[in-house]
Amino acid sequence: MSLVDLIMTAEAARVHTAVRRTAYRHQHVAARPLVVVAYNLSGEAAAPLGIMYGCDANDPKVVVAAEPRNRESRFGAINEFAADFAKFIRPYLELRTERTKMGTFRQVAADAPQIVVPNSSTRAYLGARLGRSLRYLGLGSTHEVPEDTQWAGAHLSWFAEHSHLPGQSTFLAMTESLSQHFVTGQSALEDESLAALLAWIDGVPGDLLAELERLENSEGQVGGQLPFGPVPHPRWEARLEPYVKAYSDGLREMDEEKTSSAAKKVAAEVESALLPAYNATHRALEVLRYIDEAASVAKRWTKDVNEWSDHARRAGNGIPRFARRHDPLRAAATLQRWSSAADALETDQAFDDPLIMARLDAQGRCVTGEVAEIDSQNREVKPGGKNRTRVPLIELDLTGPTRLLPGEVVRWTEERTIKGIVRAVGESTATIAITGGIKKFDAASWATRREVIFVGLDPWEGSDPWTPNEVPWTHQTTSQLAGEADSAAGTSDDSPDMSLAELAKVPVVGEVGPDAEPGVLQ
Repeated sequence: MSLVDLIMTAEAARVHTAVRRTAYRHQHVAARPLVVVAYNLSGEAAAPLGIMYGCDANDPKVVVAAEPRNRESRFGAINEFAADFAKFIRPYLELRTERTKMGTFRQVAADAPQIVVPNSSTRAYLGARLGRSLRYLGLGSTHEVPEDTQWAGAHLSWFAEHSHLPGQSTFLAMTESLSQHFVTGQSALEDESLAALLAWIDGVPGDLLAELERLENSEGQVGGQLPFGPVPHPRWEARLEPYVKAYSDGLREMDEEKTSSAAKKVAAEVESALLPAYNATHRALEVLRYIDEAASVAKRWTKDVNEWSDHARRAGNGIPRFARRHDPLRAAATLQRWSSAADALETDQAFDDPLIMARLDAQGRCVTGEVAEIDSQNREVKPGGKNRTRVPLIELDLTGPTRLLPGEVVRWTEERTIKGIVRAVGESTATIAITGGIKKFDAASWATRREVIFVGLDPWEGSDPWTPNEVPWTHQTTSQLAGEADSAAGTSDDSPDMSLAELAKVPVVGEVGPDAEPGVLQ
């Protein structure tokens, strides 16, 4: 945690109000995202008690499984949600033909859907757990379900995989998004409560700390604050149990009136419990919309749309299949892709937002000082070259501490294309050699005694050359490192997901280019 973060946290605790962490919003917020909140039965992998969802804050829809352990009850709710989810997604699967810079044509989507949930646990539940459990139902001896349910599982699986990409905005958890833009006086763990987080941001009448304590101590009590999912409070589930049991008894006794009465009571309890979470998620979206969007958000959303277009093209050939697990080569490529995206995101946010740049400066990742002298005609032979070329040198009188060392790459904060290398760092002076963006360096004003800042950020800005073509040693098994054959290679556990042999034929999905091919088998 930087000094700026500590100061902001202390200030938030002093005034009992959240403090803005950023000057701009660094995530895309769609005009009509789909908000989803859910409760899952404790102890069951994918057995939703209820799911509330909708694009309108004032018109949610709720589906309830009166007894999630009963297959008919569970899939009655799941199938209804899946049908509505597939209906929401369907317009985004439409493709239009676009001409590329190379003169070829490709099919792209006009926009991508956005799913919003209250917290990261709900995102993991909907995507990785519920999505995976649904996408292959109806195959082989599995439970028969409508085709929309399989489609919903495939779409949720795509959202789950894409949510790991740094900077994505297709699958947002509001506690994560608000914490990125606001600092509270509580811990990061406490910020996972959306109700508490909004209390810091919106303010409450009277004593905030007393209200937060009330929210925490009243969880599960009648009329108290319930968690926003996906796991309900044990006290609340205990209160719900008699109605669930009555529903099951009615089914065994073939008593329709008893079954219907119990189902209505369960539905009323679940709906009243999910409604505050649904309203709070929409409120969080309103808070984000009030913040001006950062300059680089549109560029990242375009990448999201390109990635979604790839999924839409695959969907044009039928329900896409997804790998059960990554092989070592694909895992290494995926990690490299995430790492590159994280570097690019950090750089974009820093150059977009002065508060983020100030945080980096406080961490010692900047060289800040007044211009003492400039040797604009200095010439050197650059690495790999033969001729001497201009490498201007800037001597700085430091006005702040730095942790950067000689040899580190830096960029000028006022023009990111002007790149340099730290040549020397003393107690009160530093030397920067300008190695890139010479033309813009010449056009800039470098008056003596002017304070400038160079930040230690250097993301790769071209096609990624580090995508592995063979399995790196970090992803090899012990037997492979010892030169032995992997006896498990190519084996299958007969699950409906792809085998390792099938997976080996699938091209790695990375940045979607004009001629990118789908990354799954049909």
